[in-house]
Amino acid sequence: MPESRVPKWRIWAAALAVVVVAGGVAGGVAMQPAAEARALDKEPEVVAHAVESVEFESVGQMAVTSVAVVRAKVTAVNPGRIVGADETAEPGEESAAAQARDVTLQVTEAYSRNNWYKFPDPITVEEWGWDASGDGYQVNNYSWSEVGKEYLFFLLKTSDPLRWNVISTEGRAEIDEWGFYHSSAEPGSALAGSIESYDVFSLPIYLRQIYDTKNPPEDMPTPADMPAAGPTGYESAPIATPTAEPTDLGTNDGSEPTPYPSSS
Repeated sequence: MPESRVPKWRIWAAALAVVVVAGGVAGGVAMQPAAEARALDKEPEVVAHAVESVEFESVGQMAVTSVAVVRAKVTAVNPGRIVGADETAEPGEESAAAQARDVTLQVTEAYSRNNWYKFPDPITVEEWGWDASGDGYQVNNYSWSEVGKEYLFFLLKTSDPLRWNVISTEGRAEIDEWGFYHSSAEPGSALAGSIESYDVFSLPIYLRQIYDTKNPPEDMPTPADMPAAGPTGYESAPIATPTAEPTDLGTNDGSEPTPYPSSS
């Protein structure tokens, strides 16, 4: 990225510092409708680094901490809400806003306690994102979800039955053409190894076992302690707030952001 620009992480830190990972407290931030005239990158330029509020030890622990786990195909990705005090602020100003991505999912398999949750209609999850200049970034190892691909999502509820939160940046796994999982958890971590030790045939069996409250397995994992829920209106805040200087992905050619397609 050009050296003359204010570092993106400073913009994010100002715009997003009050949003806490998946269910944490958010305050002092206005969440506004998407601006119509924003030019947005088609792909992220950098990886922004954030510290998760919870570190999961295994796929089982993350599953029992989640409200539901779904296998789903991404059918559309659209620019989402503006998150920040002022979406018209200049880059580098403390009030500069960031913008989320709305990811539409068609659920094909769902797992929850005693099969409580059904997903007959498409649902939406949010992810980061674009900064105030429209430059794209991802958080940690959670790359941008792509239309047409299948993923496994570990979800928490919001006040809107059609909008769900991904439990953390570790709470998604891409499914490849052979039925293997590729976790968004830190490569080499215990959680990534746990998720990737399963495939699309073996993991559903395990999920059904641990979600069967009448006949739980003897080695039932213990749920992690999640942060307290944020104030009403902030339940759908995108996952993970950047907290450190990002890593360049090498996709920025110095040009202006490319207009983003509404869906594919």
